[in-house]
Amino acid sequence: MAAIRTRPAWLAPVVLFAVVFAMYAATVQTSKVSVDVYSSSLTSWRIATTGSPWLEDVDTTRIDGYSDLDDDEVFLYEAVNGHLVSHRSPGAIAASLPAYALRGGGTAADDFGMYPQAVTAALLTAVTVLLYFLTLRRRLGDPTSLLAALVLGLTTPVWAVAANALWTHTVTILGIAGMAWAASRERWWLVGLFGGIALWGRLHVAVVVGVLGLGVALSRRRPHIALQVGLVSCLFLALACSWSHWLYGTWSPAGGYSTGRYVATAQSGTGNNIQDSPLVNQLGLWVSPDRGLLVWTPLLVLLLPALVRGWRELPDWSRWLLIGGVLYMAVQGRLNLYTGGGAFYSERLGLELLVAAAPAYALCAHRMGRVARVLIGPVIGLQAAAILIGATLDGPSPAESYGWTGNALAVGLGIAPVLGVLLVSGTVAGHLASRNIRRRQLLARPAHQA
Repeated sequence: MAAIRTRPAWLAPVVLFAVVFAMYAATVQTSKVSVDVYSSSLTSWRIATTGSPWLEDVDTTRIDGYSDLDDDEVFLYEAVNGHLVSHRSPGAIAASLPAYALRGGGTAADDFGMYPQAVTAALLTAVTVLLYFLTLRRRLGDPTSLLAALVLGLTTPVWAVAANALWTHTVTILGIAGMAWAASRERWWLVGLFGGIALWGRLHVAVVVGVLGLGVALSRRRPHIALQVGLVSCLFLALACSWSHWLYGTWSPAGGYSTGRYVATAQSGTGNNIQDSPLVNQLGLWVSPDRGLLVWTPLLVLLLPALVRGWRELPDWSRWLLIGGVLYMAVQGRLNLYTGGGAFYSERLGLELLVAAAPAYALCAHRMGRVARVLIGPVIGLQAAAILIGATLDGPSPAESYGWTGNALAVGLGIAPVLGVLLVSGTVAGHLASRNIRRRQLLARPAHQA
């Protein structure tokens, strides 16, 4: 009797990482990037090449693509310590330090380049997708987990934003995916570690970290879980304070960010201007035509009934992670006036919620109804085509924000109607693929999840 050959356990994650990283690396942005990305990368390059974060002797007018920008347009301000610095989060600066150190090169402004940050963004986002796969693998098996990981990594703004350039979101979603992976294995110290990484990206991701740690501790009546998560994540918070003191001369963990305007926004009423309304700020994050999370990822709406049906059977950590993501979104909308934002394609401010919700959605997908089973393939195909169009362009198109007045994809279709063929092809391909998936029962409830 012939021996049954089994694939080695490491093969699926290695192939997934290699494929996703290759696609990300081939489509990174090194020109026309946002000033958010530019300014944090400038500081990374400066520290890696000189050991100093201060920029007063850097002639930014000699940097290709930014010669016409004023200092305040690239987040360069005089800090409390009197030095000219870039006001960005510590994670966005620290993440690409190794890449700039390996690149080496001179210390003059015209030696600065954007490629190290871009490759770092591709690498970190590929790790995010890998961690998501590993989170699901024990419950769903390799085929279904691979499918879910590819959907997250290639059909959402994870590709078009986080993997295209090193935004703060590149760091935060890595931390959130790591928290999910660690929680699924009940490694609470690691949950705190990845939570700390997320905090270094965007400080208010503390909401997600806190809700996950406290929520699971309450659900299981095991206070030590919250203690372990809190201790390690607070260590990273203390390190962020030390980082801020070094760069900016202040112990505030917010670093170079001025917290005054966020507090003022949170305390403001609706006033006489509808643009200042907290409700409009919240709706902008969810449903604005150009930047709404649900506009770019309609799969979240399609699978919402399945999520509701399967809510009680979800592992507690996935429920609390999703709740933390929703609360984070509420805090985001309360602290900032919604403007849409420019110099990127699709949507970025909902990426934290998207990754926080992804495990729960994947684990409930088998509870979808008949209509959702028919539509899921076309919807995924449509998302994939829409994201592919923006992720592979040479620079964001369009760079400006349309907010409530339009949509970047629609504008692109108006300029190049041939792109519509790609959208239709993606939708049809998704439909055909979903028929094969249904035949193979990849979305059936796994026996070991019962």
